[in-house]
Parts: sequence; structure tokens; C-alpha cells
Amino acid sequence: MGCALDFDTRNGILRATLEGLVTDESLLECYACVTNYFATHPPCRGILFFSNTKFEVSSNVVKRLASAASAFPTGFMRVFVTPTDVVYGMARMFQMLGEKTRPDLHIVRTLEEAYGLLQVESPEFGPVPEV
Repeated sequence: MGCALDFDTRNGILRATLEGLVTDESLLECYACVTNYFATHPPCRGILFFSNTKFEVSSNVVKRLASAASAFPTGFMRVFVTPTDVVYGMARMFQMLGEKTRPDLHIVRTLEEAYGLLQVESPEFGPVPEV
């Protein structure tokens, strides 16, 4: 399981997609990948999309990430897309634990809802080279 990054240049949105089995390790790797992206690119809005995932992430890792510095720059909206109940619940826990450092975090169930929050229509994502 990896983290696929793609970018919509026109709307300035980085999307990180997780598919398949999501474990503590793969979630931490995705977090590091997004953090590394912002070390060399200008800040932008973002989407973390949990697509067709089997979620086996511990609450300890969720708490650890919530207390860490945000991977996304402050002041830029980020949206978690969580189609399943388990991922939605863990995302809400993350949101509540990190609300002081991540006030621009929103959690929705579909990509369409995310695009609505970000006020974009027909985004055009292209792959981001590995960072």
C-alpha cells in the first residue's frame, strides 16, 4: 500500500490517495510523503482520499499524528474524504485531537463533497513525481 500524490494545477489542490490495506506504517509513510512535498513546493489546499481502503490503523498512531505538526500548511483548507464508517470515525478523532493546529480540516464522505467545499468543478489532477 502506498500513497499516490496528484496535483490540480489550475485549482492548486494536492490530492493524496490511499487504497487497499491502510496500516500504521502506510499512513505514517503517506504523512511523510505529503510533508516532503511541501518542503519543496508552495503551499496549497489538499485532499486526503481514502479510496476502497481496509483500515487497520491504531488509535495511537491517529493520536500521534494529531499531536504532530500538520503536513499541510496552516491557512490552506484540507479535506479528508472518508467513505467508510471506520475511517470516518478515526478521521473525526484526528480532527478533534488536532483542532487547535488544524482549523482548516474538513471531513466528508465523497469527492464531490470535497470539491464543493473547495469550490472547484471538474478538477484536472496529474501525477506528482515521487518526493
